[in-house]
Amino acid sequence: MFKPSFKLVSVCAVLAISGAALAEETVNLDMVNRIRDEGFNHSHVMDNLGYLTDVIGPRLTGSPQLRQANDWTLAKFEKMGLKNGQLDGFDFGRGWSFSSVNVTMTTPRTAHLYALPLGWHPGTDGPVAGEVMKVNINSKKDFEKYEGKLEGKIVLLSKAKKRSPGEDPRMPTFKRYSDKELAKRENFNVPVDRPQGPRGFEKKFLFEEDLYAFLHKEGALAAIKRSPRDAALIEASAYLYKTGHTPQIPAVSMSTEDYERILRLLDRDIPVNINMEVKAQYYDDDPKAYNTIAEIPGKGSNPEVVMAGAHLDSWFVGDGAADNGAGSAVIMEAARILSALDIKPKRTIRFALWGGEEQGLYGSAHYVRTHFGDRPVVDDETRAQLPSFFWFNETWPITTKPEHKKLSAYFNFDNGSGKIRGIYGEGNAAIRPIFESWFKPFEDLGAGTISLNKTGGTDHLYFQWVGLPAFQFIQDPLDYGARIHHSQIDTLDHVSEADLKQASVIMATFLYNAAMRNERLPRKPLPTEPPKSRKKKETEDGEE
Repeated sequence: MFKPSFKLVSVCAVLAISGAALAEETVNLDMVNRIRDEGFNHSHVMDNLGYLTDVIGPRLTGSPQLRQANDWTLAKFEKMGLKNGQLDGFDFGRGWSFSSVNVTMTTPRTAHLYALPLGWHPGTDGPVAGEVMKVNINSKKDFEKYEGKLEGKIVLLSKAKKRSPGEDPRMPTFKRYSDKELAKRENFNVPVDRPQGPRGFEKKFLFEEDLYAFLHKEGALAAIKRSPRDAALIEASAYLYKTGHTPQIPAVSMSTEDYERILRLLDRDIPVNINMEVKAQYYDDDPKAYNTIAEIPGKGSNPEVVMAGAHLDSWFVGDGAADNGAGSAVIMEAARILSALDIKPKRTIRFALWGGEEQGLYGSAHYVRTHFGDRPVVDDETRAQLPSFFWFNETWPITTKPEHKKLSAYFNFDNGSGKIRGIYGEGNAAIRPIFESWFKPFEDLGAGTISLNKTGGTDHLYFQWVGLPAFQFIQDPLDYGARIHHSQIDTLDHVSEADLKQASVIMATFLYNAAMRNERLPRKPLPTEPPKSRKKKETEDGEE
C-alpha cells in the first residue's frame, strides 16, 4: 500500500514497477455515467422480477416452474441481443410440486394447524387421520425400540425448540450495516486448520432415507417436523430428490407455535389426533435440471471471459423473490444495461442463471467441472453419495481445463435484495486496489467495503475451489435472515426496488471494467494439497 511520505526516488521505483498496472485501472467515468443513467432511469429490474415471482412463481429444482423460468429468461436474454444462449443441462433427479395442504387437530379440541409439505414427499392420496406420537430416532440403533408401535400413527420427528433462559423470541426484522460494522468486515481472519471428514449434518443427511424407509415399513401414516423458525414462518426444505430415493410417506413442516403446543399436550398425557391431506405430484419425464446461459461476445476468435451469475431456482413455500429472484433479476438487468449501451468488450461477458443451488450448488458445480477444472471424487463410498458440495474442496489434485486460463473473474449475487455495500475478496490481496478504484464512483451509493475474507454457501464456491477469481458481494441484510430466507413470505412485497437498481448498476460496471482491462484480474496461487501430516478429524454429531 502506498504511503504519501515516500521519497521521490521510492515513488519513481514503484512507478517503474507498477505504473502500467495503476494506469490501466483508470475508470471510464463517462461509461459509469451512461450505466448509471440506463440503470436508474430506464430500469427493467422490477418488471422482470415481478414476472419471475408473481407470474412464474416458486422454482424448485426439477419442477415445471423452473423449466418455465429457464425458457423465459433465455428468451429475455435473446431479446436483449445477447448471443450463444443455451439451456445447460445437468443430472439432478425428480421434479416435485404441491397444490394444497390441510392439517387440523381434532382432539382434544379442533384447531387449524399451520403447516406446509416437505419437499419431494408424496401426497396423502386423500385425507388421513391418526393419533400423534412423539419419537426420538437419531440413528438406526433407535429403530428397535419403535418396532411394532407406529402403525397408523402420525409421527413427530423434531424435538422442542431450545431456548436460553429469558430469551426473547423476537428479533430485529430489518437491518442495514453501519459504518462500524462494515469496518469490522475489513479485518482479515487468518485461516486456521479446520477438521475435515464426515460432519454431523452430513450423517443426518444420509440417515434421512433410512428413517423414512423404517417409518413406512412400520405403517406410520405421515411425519411432522417443526419449522426451525418462530412467528409461524415455515421452512420446508428437504433433500431426498434422487429418483428411487424419495420418501414413501407424506410429511409436513409445521409452525413452531403449533408444533410446540402439541408437544405440551403430549407432556400432559393428553392424546392428540390430527387429520391431514396433502396433494402433491412428481415429474419424472426429465431427470435433468438446467442453467440459463447467454453472453455478450468479446473481440477476436477466442477471447477471454468474464462471468456473472445468480441462482434461478428457489424453494417452493414462497415465490423465491429475495432468494434468489432478486439476484437473477440483477444479472438480467446488468445484461440489459450493457446490451442497451451497445458496448464492444475485449472479453466475452457471460451471464449464468444457475439451477440446483438450493440442493448443493448443482448447476454451478456442473458448469465449473465441465468447463474450468475438476477434483477427484472423495475416497469414501458413503460420503460420495452426498452432493459434491460436501467434499469437493477436500480432494486432490485439481485438474484444470483449457478454459481455466481464459476466465478473468466470476461475480455472484445471492444474499437477498439488499444493496451492495462492498465485496468479499476471498483472500486475493492483489484485487484490493483494483476494486477500490472500481467502487470509487459509487461512494455516494454506500458501496466500497473490501473484505479479503471468504464467504460461503453460494455459487462462487466451485470457481474458488478450482483456483479461479470468484467473488460474492457484501449486501445489506434487510430482513433476509430474520424473516424472508426460505420462508413463505419470500415474495415481491419484501424486496427493495432502490437497492436492486443500485446493485444492477454496480454489477454492470464491474463486468464492464473486468471485460475492458488490458490484463486478466490477478489470481491467487492454485490451491495445493495440505501436508500429509495434517490428520483428518471427525466432528461429533451435532444438534441441528
